[in-house]
Amino acid sequence: MERFAVKGIFVDTPTPNTLRVRDGYMLCEDGRCGAFREAAPAGVPVYDHSGQIITPGFVDLHLHAPQYSFRGLGMDLELLDWLETHTFPEEARFCDLDYAKRAYTLFADALSRGATTRACVFATVHVPATLCLMELLERTGIRAMVGKVNMDRNCPDSLREQSAAVSLGETRRWLEGCAGKFKNVSPILTPRFIPSCTDELMRGLGALQQATGLPVQSHLSEN
Repeated sequence: MERFAVKGIFVDTPTPNTLRVRDGYMLCEDGRCGAFREAAPAGVPVYDHSGQIITPGFVDLHLHAPQYSFRGLGMDLELLDWLETHTFPEEARFCDLDYAKRAYTLFADALSRGATTRACVFATVHVPATLCLMELLERTGIRAMVGKVNMDRNCPDSLREQSAAVSLGETRRWLEGCAGKFKNVSPILTPRFIPSCTDELMRGLGALQQATGLPVQSHLSEN
């Protein structure tokens, strides 16, 4: 078990109406923040950030990694027009693993330089690219749930999975590819949203969730 302490000025909000400021040490054990102490704990290394403010990291509960390349564009468009103009054409490019690696490297590097320490992330329908994203996020130390997207209707041919059976098969292949491979990153089932998933696919993903216990992310009433 890894144990160390961090020294600094700790700022947090234990309740919605309370701001707490404490100068001291935070003991960390096995990747988790433990007890706060005013005196240095004995027998562990101390990372000294005296005079610096230390806060809890941000948690991003909804993040699309392949959309990083066109962030801020198309804000004048309605959702479906925006998807057809910007999102779907860009996501189709992630069938090229070299392109995916370049794009996801930029995304992971930018995310690691910010204050986000945990995230739930959408990838694309592509298994190799999704595994690549998970590998890159693993190296950053960020705790993340990453999902291979499922879509078998109402999207361009370049992204549409041929059938519910194919989509479920690719999802299982992705889960096999990341099983036991990561410490910081884990899979999350990701039907993009109801318009892009047939009833058969949704039932199959539901059965897969029941069998695996994996969490699920999607969109609801986004527009």
